[in-house]
Amino acid sequence: MRSASSSVISSDVRQQLKRCWAACLTPLYKHTILVLSVIFCSGTLLTLGYLSHATTTLMQSAALQGITLHAESLMELRNLYTTEVVDRVSGRNIEVTHDYLHKAGAIPLPATFSMELGRRISLRGSGMVVRLYSNYPFPWRKDGGAHDDFEQQALAALQARPQQPYYRFEDFQGRASLRYATADVMRAECISCHNARSDSPKHDWKVGDVRGVLEIIRPLDSVVAQSRTDLRDVFILFGALLVLGLGALALVITRLRRVSVELEDQVAQRTIQLAAANQELEAFSYSVSHDLRAPLRSIDGFSRALLDDYSVQLDEVGKDYLQRVRAATQRMGQLIDDMLKLSRVTRSEMNFETVNLSVLAQTVADELQQAQPERRVEFVCMPGMTVRGDAHLLKIALENLLGNAWKFTSKREQAHIEIGVTHKVGGICVLHS
Repeated sequence: MRSASSSVISSDVRQQLKRCWAACLTPLYKHTILVLSVIFCSGTLLTLGYLSHATTTLMQSAALQGITLHAESLMELRNLYTTEVVDRVSGRNIEVTHDYLHKAGAIPLPATFSMELGRRISLRGSGMVVRLYSNYPFPWRKDGGAHDDFEQQALAALQARPQQPYYRFEDFQGRASLRYATADVMRAECISCHNARSDSPKHDWKVGDVRGVLEIIRPLDSVVAQSRTDLRDVFILFGALLVLGLGALALVITRLRRVSVELEDQVAQRTIQLAAANQELEAFSYSVSHDLRAPLRSIDGFSRALLDDYSVQLDEVGKDYLQRVRAATQRMGQLIDDMLKLSRVTRSEMNFETVNLSVLAQTVADELQQAQPERRVEFVCMPGMTVRGDAHLLKIALENLLGNAWKFTSKREQAHIEIGVTHKVGGICVLHS
């Protein structure tokens, strides 16, 4: 019971899927050009959207890679200045101070050196800004702390994860920019200096502590403008290709529809011609039937009259000849009947339905037995033969098939006629008798 229910449900689902599929295909058949145009335009828009997103992602990735190298270079330059300059002049009466410009023979602190380098980079007109800021700025720094929300978040994030840079794409001073911040980590060679200086805001520095942040701000408006120009060119190219594609598609579909109309006209003409030929065949069949039956009836009638009225004067050879003439005329009459049946078959409309071939064959066999009850014929029919076809035409086929078997076994005292099917590889069934 469960298996039957599952089969019914599965069949219902398949039917619903077929109906949904047919409903989806109906607009395509009715409005082919419109549907394909919508598909082409949608695909083009999706492609352009993807290109825009990919271009933005690529631009941001390139900017991030460049600014990372810039930040690493600045940090390495500062470390190099500390080890190769500041450490070398230590103990040689050369003062290292933030106001080195006002003192003869003095050199800048590493932080001052980095800030001055960043200031000069900013003055080159590229719009790039380099800043150093900290939660513990020296007193002489007026802008040493965080200025905005990004710098506050950068300080907090780098305090928690010094090895991971903090960056964000945002507008800065009205320009699309990339703000990139890295941690300025306390090194072993800097501990003694920072902890010993009297003006140091903190005297308990340890190696690895985050003493500040190096931030680089890189404007991206020129890169964005160039990307938009490139995207505009790509949009124009895709638009031109879309117009050309839709035009070619419209021409192809128009041509296909014209060919379809021409084929429909040809089919209609062939149908008219076929109908005329069928009418001619029908007229010919009836004419042949009428013209041939009259002389056949005469031949059969006179032959029978000779046998009935002059049988005494005829020897056995003459009687045999007349019997053969009568049999031939009857055979000719049967051929005329078969020809008429064939003409009716070609004119009849096919009505497909499920037909029990076993029952139909048994009906034909009963009719043959009733026509000649004196014959002893054993008829065996395989049960359960079910096919899908036209019941009327199938009966005509069985009448011919079994009729031939009935005739060819007429000389036997005990005849045996069997009808069934033979299954072959590939799912083919052959009817035999």
